[in-house]
Amino acid sequence: MELHWQPDWQRTLGQHVEIRRGRITIRAGTVEAVTADNNVLWIAASGVEPRQMVERANGNEVYAPYT
Repeated sequence: MELHWQPDWQRTLGQHVEIRRGRITIRAGTVEAVTADNNVLWIAASGVEPRQMVERANGNEVYAPYT
């Protein structure tokens, strides 16, 4: 599955995404929630990985499939 940079985090709700900082993937998972201002999202818990908050201000970028 080819992933593409998605600046509109609202569009990723419910999708499987990769969170990247630079060229490094720091987390992959399903987007569970996104704030109205598009600056914070939560990746759902999966297996041993807990739910995680991701902030745009930390330099994080979201990569998602085109739908």
